[in-house]
Amino acid sequence: MSIYHKLLIIFFIGLINTHFVYADDNQQLQSLRRSIEEQEKRLAEQKKERTQLMSDLKEQETEIAKLLTSIEKNSLTLKKLDSEIISLIKQIDDLKIKQQQQRNELAKQLESAFKLGKNTNFKLIFASEQSERNERLITYFRYINEARQQQINMLRETQVQLSEKKTALKKTQSTQKTLNTKQKQEQLALEKNHQNRKKTINLLESSMQKNQQKLDELKDNEAKLQARIAQAERESRKIAEEEARQAKNIEEKQQKNTNYTLNANERALMARVSGIGKPQHQFNWPVNGNIIHRFGEALQGELRWKGMVIDARDGTQVKAIADGRVILASWLQGYGFVVALEHGKGDMSLYGYNQRVLVEVGEKVRAQQPIAIVGSSGGQNISGLYFEIRRDGKALDPNGWLK
Repeated sequence: MSIYHKLLIIFFIGLINTHFVYADDNQQLQSLRRSIEEQEKRLAEQKKERTQLMSDLKEQETEIAKLLTSIEKNSLTLKKLDSEIISLIKQIDDLKIKQQQQRNELAKQLESAFKLGKNTNFKLIFASEQSERNERLITYFRYINEARQQQINMLRETQVQLSEKKTALKKTQSTQKTLNTKQKQEQLALEKNHQNRKKTINLLESSMQKNQQKLDELKDNEAKLQARIAQAERESRKIAEEEARQAKNIEEKQQKNTNYTLNANERALMARVSGIGKPQHQFNWPVNGNIIHRFGEALQGELRWKGMVIDARDGTQVKAIADGRVILASWLQGYGFVVALEHGKGDMSLYGYNQRVLVEVGEKVRAQQPIAIVGSSGGQNISGLYFEIRRDGKALDPNGWLK
């Protein structure tokens, strides 16, 4: 075989090998693309599942808040019904005693009348002898009959009252029984919702194992909070501007007349729009408890806490630190039930993780007024309060304003 033929054979062998290498690379590329597509599909499904889980969590925590509110109202009503029942039973017992006394008195009168039966007033009226004694006896019998009729009427009235009280007692006891049944049903529903919430939180945690996923989730929560606050501020801007204008007018009146005295509404307005001032440890805490997380503390990755988390017992009242106006009272992803108060001059306080809220948007609140109930909403594992202070949209360390 000539060198030419050998070179030709080597060329064709190389060409064939190149073809197979190219084929292998092409297969690997297609396999990689399929893997990427499958991964993107899995991520999309996971995102969809997490969105649904978040929706389930919101629904469950909202239902829990409604049930707790209803149970609390029912408890107060049941206490009132208990008092009414005790009062009605006492009134019935008193009426029974009164009824027996009236019966005894009537029996005595009838017995006296029977003993004097030989000298009845009818006999005396038709008697031939019309003496003064007979006149006195007739008058005496008339008084006895009138007293007897009066006693009969009183007894009849007591019996009517007794019947009415017994009917009222029966009705109240029936209402109490119905409300007790409702209370038990709502307690069971509450327990079921708590169990479902726990399952949802476990699913959420298991679906987000990697740190990057947690970081992305926290960033998304914070962005949604910022957007919701901005929206709330836009929606309340007209009211805020009007109150600021009124406050300016009041200040001008005070400047013109140093003896000008503010009325109650004006004082409340000035307190509501004058801001919270410099951080001088001047305000009471929204709840009493230890700080679990401090402002600026590392949260996840490069993220840091924008507020503080205060350890507090579930069911404790959350109180406004200062006078203000409610601009937000709703459930937000990651923060649960949130209340935001506007204090004027760009100042705002925010209270999250609540079991439920006690105020509505637009409501004017005073310092130390209960605005929410401590809980663990938003998917938290322990009860507590998330607390922020913002000035012109920027979160600041709230510790400086608290006593």
